Amino acid sequence: MRVLTMLFTALLLSACAAPSLYEWGGYESMLYQGYKDPAKMEELKVQLQAHIAELEESGMKVAPGLYAELGTLYLQGGAAEQAIAMYKRERDTWPESNQLMTAMIQNIERRQQAKAGAGK
Repeated sequence: MRVLTMLFTALLLSACAAPSLYEWGGYESMLYQGYKDPAKMEELKVQLQAHIAELEESGMKVAPGLYAELGTLYLQGGAAEQAIAMYKRERDTWPESNQLMTAMIQNIERRQQAKAGAGK
C-alpha cells in the first residue's frame, strides 16, 4: 500500500511538470503587468506581435487566444481592420472559437457601418 501511495504521488507530481503544448512567450506575465499598469498595454501589443511573428516564422502553431488578444489590443487602439484580421486568424486557427470570433467581427463591422451611416 505504501509503495502504491508513493507511486501515485510521484505520478501526480510528474504530471504537474509536463511541458506545455504551446509556446506562450511570457504572455501571462505581460498581461499581468498590463493590467497592473495600463501604460504597459502598448508594450504587451508589441511583444505579442513579435512573439506571434516568431512562432509563424518557425512553423509553430500560435497558442489559443493569442491572435484574439492581439486583435483586442488593436481594437482598443482604434485599429478595427487589424482587429478583424486577428479575429479571423484566431477563428481559422482554432475552429472552436468560430462562434465567438464571428460575433466579434460582426459587432465591429456593425459599428463601422453605423459610423459610416451617421457621417452621411
